Amino acid sequence: VKNGLTKLLETSELVDKMKQDLSDLEPVLEQKFNVSYGETRCGSREPKVKAEETQAIADDAQRDLDEALPALDSANKALNAMDKADISEIRVFNKPPDLVMTVMEAVCILLNNKTDWASAKQLLGDDNFLKKLMEYDKDNIKPQKLQKLQKCITNPDFAPDEVEKVSKACKSMCMWVRAMDLYSRVLKEVGPKPEKLATAQVRVCFFQRFDFIGFWIVGDFKLHTEQEKNDQMAGMRWQESITLFEQEINNVIGNVFITAACVAYYGAFTSHYRQLVLIDHWITRCQKLGIPISDNFSLINILGDPYKIRKWNAKGLPWDNVSTENGILVMRGRRWPLMIDPQDQVTSNISKPSINAVFQCLSKGDFCLLERLKQTFKHQTVTHLHTHTYHDTNTLHSTHLHFT
Repeated sequence: VKNGLTKLLETSELVDKMKQDLSDLEPVLEQKFNVSYGETRCGSREPKVKAEETQAIADDAQRDLDEALPALDSANKALNAMDKADISEIRVFNKPPDLVMTVMEAVCILLNNKTDWASAKQLLGDDNFLKKLMEYDKDNIKPQKLQKLQKCITNPDFAPDEVEKVSKACKSMCMWVRAMDLYSRVLKEVGPKPEKLATAQVRVCFFQRFDFIGFWIVGDFKLHTEQEKNDQMAGMRWQESITLFEQEINNVIGNVFITAACVAYYGAFTSHYRQLVLIDHWITRCQKLGIPISDNFSLINILGDPYKIRKWNAKGLPWDNVSTENGILVMRGRRWPLMIDPQDQVTSNISKPSINAVFQCLSKGDFCLLERLKQTFKHQTVTHLHTHTYHDTNTLHSTHLHFT
């Protein structure tokens, strides 16, 4: 334990030196942080205000997109409803109606095809025609195409309801063309807003990062302070443990001497007599003779096993100190115990864990246990062991234990 404490103290000294170095640098770092943070704050608004502006930009852009997306969804649904029969319906025209020609001209403009009817029929014959419309790159329509497309869009009759009167299949393509035009115009207006949104978000993240760094510096300092307190408390506990161990080692001689005396003489005396007459007297004599001994000597603390004591209590042994001490004397003593137990509380408890050992001793012919004496030792021995090896001259060395 001493070696461990020495290492702990050496490490603590090294850590203290490193902490001192960090503490010396901390004001400099904090000053630099405050200067940089203040300059940044002076050049811009508070993060909360910037966050509100960012949200306003995002909401404005979303409103513009919400105007175009429903029309785009409707056009896609209409295209999904078309099949080859609908396309064939358009191709059968040798001289298509004006509205059909206008719709196909607009489609050809968007798909980079010639705007004559022959080219339109060839485009309709492509197996991937509908797929091209569905997967059209609506985000990158060139301004030149949109300008050419205005010729068709501005036509008063270029409306889905009017086109439907001529061709139901062309109605879906008319919806698609108008959706592409609307989406492109909205995207042109919204275009700068995503860039503004991204810039605002970066600025907000920048301020939030500064706030986080400041919070981290304060929290880290508090953490180091708390850790230092814990280390000091741990060192104090180690030092207290070493002091306690040293005291116990110094008191071993006196404690063992008194413990042996307790095992030899404790049994027949009451709790009051044991403590006031025996223990206090023995401790006083040891102190006068210069024998080191614990002031708070306890037989239970020295010879007792907490786990075994709990097992005894669970099996019926009373919880008082006298019963616990008697249990220790029974297990630690070398002489046969004579237990005076009128309430039959202890005898049953002690005999339960020892019953197998008793049977083994009886089977070998050893004299082990005399329980509930009713007659003489000689008669009881003969009754239990069925042997006549004992004589009247035999004596029985026993320890008397009072549980009354």
